[in-house]
Amino acid sequence: MTEDIRPNIFPALRYNNARAAIDWLTSVFGFEKDGEHAAPDGSIAHAQLHFGAGVVGLSSAQNTPSDHPWSKVRQGIYVRVDEVDAHHDRAKRAGADIVMPLKDMDYGSREYAVRDPEGHLWGFGTYDMAGPHTGEPNIFVGLHYRDSRAALAWLACAFGFEKTLEILGPDGNVMHAEMRLGPGIIMLGSGPKDTTTWGANTQGLYVYLPDPDAHFARAKKAGAKIIQQPETTSYGARGYFAHDPEGFLWGFSTYRPQPATV
Repeated sequence: MTEDIRPNIFPALRYNNARAAIDWLTSVFGFEKDGEHAAPDGSIAHAQLHFGAGVVGLSSAQNTPSDHPWSKVRQGIYVRVDEVDAHHDRAKRAGADIVMPLKDMDYGSREYAVRDPEGHLWGFGTYDMAGPHTGEPNIFVGLHYRDSRAALAWLACAFGFEKTLEILGPDGNVMHAEMRLGPGIIMLGSGPKDTTTWGANTQGLYVYLPDPDAHFARAKKAGAKIIQQPETTSYGARGYFAHDPEGFLWGFSTYRPQPATV
C-alpha cells in the first residue's frame, strides 16, 4: 500500500541565491514549500520543497562553514536510515572516506557524511525529511560515474544498496542502472557526458509525473532553460530536460522505476 511507503532518499542542493531558487522552483516547476530555517545572517540554513511525495532539501551555499564537507560541493544526497550507527560501521569497514564523523545534531538527528570513490557526497542519518509526505518515491537522484561497474559494487558493499536494473551500452559500459535502499531508488550511469545536458553537473534530478507535456508548457512559459523538448524514448517513457537558473539538471518524465513492496 502506497500510504505505507515513505521516501528515504533526498537530493540536497546548495544555491548561491536560495531564496530566489525557492521562488523559482515553486512558480516554474510547481514545487510546494514545506518550510525553511534561516541562519543568523538571513541566509537559508535548510529548506524543504515537495512535489507529490518527493522532497528536495536546499540551502544557501554561503551558509556552510569552509571546513565543512558540504562547503565543497554544489549538491549531494541525503539518505534516512534507522540504524545509522550500524550503517556507519559498515561503510567504515568497507574503507569509505568518512568526511563528517557520526554525531548527534542539534536538530535531533544522528548522522554522518561520506564521499564515494568518485567524490559524490552522501549524508546518512535519522532525520526524516519526508515529513508528512507518503507514497511511492517520485524524485530520483541520477549520478554520473566514470566507472559505473565499480560504483555498483562499491555502493552495494559500503552502503547496502541492491542493484535492481542494469542496461549496457554498445561499448559495454553501464548506460543505465538502478539501485534500491529501502523504498528509495538511485539511478546511475557512465561513459561520455553530453555537456549540453549535464553542464558541470555529475548529479541530476529526475521527477516522475504523468503529463510531462503540460509541465513542459508551464516551465517554458515561465522562462525555464529547456535543454531537451518533450520526446518519447525507445523504452516508451516521455519527458523533457531543463536547467534551473543556477544550472542544476532536472528531468521530468513518465518513467518510474518499479515501486517498492511493503
